[in-house]
Amino acid sequence: MTRYPIVQTAAAPVAPRARGRAHCAPRVHWRSVLTVALGLLMAVAPAGAAMYKWLDANGRVVYSDQPPPANVKSEILKEPPPRANPNAAKDLVNQETEIKLREKKQAEEAKNADKARADADRRREICAQALGQLKALQLESANLYRFNDKGEKVFLDDAARRNETEQLQQVVRENCPG
Repeated sequence: MTRYPIVQTAAAPVAPRARGRAHCAPRVHWRSVLTVALGLLMAVAPAGAAMYKWLDANGRVVYSDQPPPANVKSEILKEPPPRANPNAAKDLVNQETEIKLREKKQAEEAKNADKARADADRRREICAQALGQLKALQLESANLYRFNDKGEKVFLDDAARRNETEQLQQVVRENCPG
């Protein structure tokens, strides 16, 4: 086995490590970052415009974002983006107004539905009371009475029973379903 001698050479001096820095990455200047960012923005800015290609009078190919003269045959390389809607603000206001009107209409419909439900409950209650009173009137063995203005009991005779029965039947027709 051959051994090679270790040769020592004079090494270049090593720069001392910067204090407080865990790594030795090169320092990035904010100007260089700003320059790169502006360059990217400038490269992207014309991306939204249409590009035209045509031959000029000397036969050279011309690329431009401006349309060529009318008598020159050209080719559009990229379509321009769609134009902004000039009525967008008005359309947005109209949509918001329509939404508010729909919400108001829904609130009114809910209020009307609640009122109709309350009316139906009230009619059912009136119907149940009238039917109960009719059953009581139809019992001939029961002694029915009312209180007069003075708070005294007044017993119902046959004519008063018929009159009460007719009135209650009218209430039943108006408030009880079918």
